[in-house]
Amino acid sequence: MLLFTWTELMNKIGDLFEWTFSLMEGPNRNLNIVFIIIAVIGVGYWLWRQTQYNKEAEQNGTVK
Repeated sequence: MLLFTWTELMNKIGDLFEWTFSLMEGPNRNLNIVFIIIAVIGVGYWLWRQTQYNKEAEQNGTVK
């Protein structure tokens, strides 16, 4: 005999997700903004370094 149904399991998982996302609201909103800023800076740096590697590869005649 099953102790739970799939619907109950999915509802519990959904409740868990809602609870964890509710922790991010309010005072933690600033932390989300900090993470977004760090991610944007990281992607910008990565793209800048990638263009340098591509230029170096073209100069040396190696694979991009």
